Amino acid sequence: MEPITSHLSPSNKETIMVTLHGATHLPTCKDGSEPWPYVVVKTTSEDTKNQNAKAVTSVTSEPTTAPIWGDTVKVELQAEDAGREDVILKVVDNKKKEELLSYQIPIKYLRVFHPYHFELVKAAQSGKAEEATAKTHLYATVVRKGSFFPRYIGSNHTALEVFLRGVNEPLVNNRDPMVVIARVVPNYNDFKVNQIKQDAASVGLPITRLSFPNPSVMRFDVPRGSQNGCPQLSKPGGPPELPSWNQSFLFQGRDGATNFSEDTALVLEYYSSTSMKGGEPWTLSKPLGVSVLPLKSRLYRKMLAGKGLNGLRVERLPITDTKLKTINGEAPTVDISFQLLSSENPENFLTPNNSQVLPILDPKILDEKLGTIRESWSKATVSSTMESSTSTAQEAEEEPQSPKMPHEMLIPWGTWIRKILRKGPSQGHWPLGKPRASSSQDLTLSTDSLRIFPWHFCTFLKHVPSDE
Repeated sequence: MEPITSHLSPSNKETIMVTLHGATHLPTCKDGSEPWPYVVVKTTSEDTKNQNAKAVTSVTSEPTTAPIWGDTVKVELQAEDAGREDVILKVVDNKKKEELLSYQIPIKYLRVFHPYHFELVKAAQSGKAEEATAKTHLYATVVRKGSFFPRYIGSNHTALEVFLRGVNEPLVNNRDPMVVIARVVPNYNDFKVNQIKQDAASVGLPITRLSFPNPSVMRFDVPRGSQNGCPQLSKPGGPPELPSWNQSFLFQGRDGATNFSEDTALVLEYYSSTSMKGGEPWTLSKPLGVSVLPLKSRLYRKMLAGKGLNGLRVERLPITDTKLKTINGEAPTVDISFQLLSSENPENFLTPNNSQVLPILDPKILDEKLGTIRESWSKATVSSTMESSTSTAQEAEEEPQSPKMPHEMLIPWGTWIRKILRKGPSQGHWPLGKPRASSSQDLTLSTDSLRIFPWHFCTFLKHVPSDE
């Protein structure tokens, strides 16, 4: 299995990423023995041609009917074939090469770049073998990737990328590797209310059940701008005393992840990886802790103010609401970086190396409990930490101001309108589709025929002749 180095598929192709988490109640082999299960992922055309599978998970370390894999595999296909191809997941016994069961998902149903967390089940049918497979639940995350990011109306940016490096200080009371659920929520306070109410979409990792052989197309629908975000699950991070992930998450502009506001926040929830073992792999227990980074408008402006990548780094984002302790007896922190992507086909994604040279966000701006953005801003870079310390206090008092117009330009709107009526719009600014009048007397505009709205003001200046 190759490491994931890009969020995009090759040109003119699509990539289906499948993470096989685990299964429960697998059927036994035909002779009644427990299987040594693994999963094969293919497209329908690969299966028809009996091509050797390249997307194969590991085999369990012992025979079991409740395997845990945690492996991510991928298949590629031509983009033009996506509308008629399915992705097939086959569970196979390694000893006898016996197919235990399979599921077939139409690729055309998958929304591009959306992470689906599926529980795959078989509808109950008559027959002993069918009854056995009906009890099986296979858990998988499926992401369909294209060769470019779609650009949605109203979004200046295509995506927000978040790179989670790891815990900074050794832990003294953590026994197992950790997994992280990451999401961007449009209103953090509303999200917390939903969690208190035990709303299934806000607690843990919400899953979508697909019933086979004919899953409903409605189960693949993705509402735009969910108040609980689009949660993504990390790989397990270890070792337990110092978990490290070095993993990138991608949040789409379609889902509101690039709409920075006073209420938007990045939320990271930390769970023990053992929460996903046993009879119900997706019943995550209470999180070990949570990190919250408010994505406010000032943060947005700061991200766009630097050179190179439109990103920032937070070296020590606190993990709050936790019993975890470091060797110094303090609550732990994590190192994260993030950047805004504006291109449909960006060349640079965050890596362990380039994320280290991003401008560093001053940790003093983070509230001890919830990470509230305060009125101070960032250190310039790692190399200029000392130079920036003297300017931080000044930046805390400064709010970016709109440029002020000279006094002689502060003219009432009515005056601007009369100038336009008298001389007409300046060269190059006549409305499209309207023939230019030969003289000011030919103009048919009048103050009575104009409807003025606040957003029209920005067009008045360019419509006034330069000599006025």
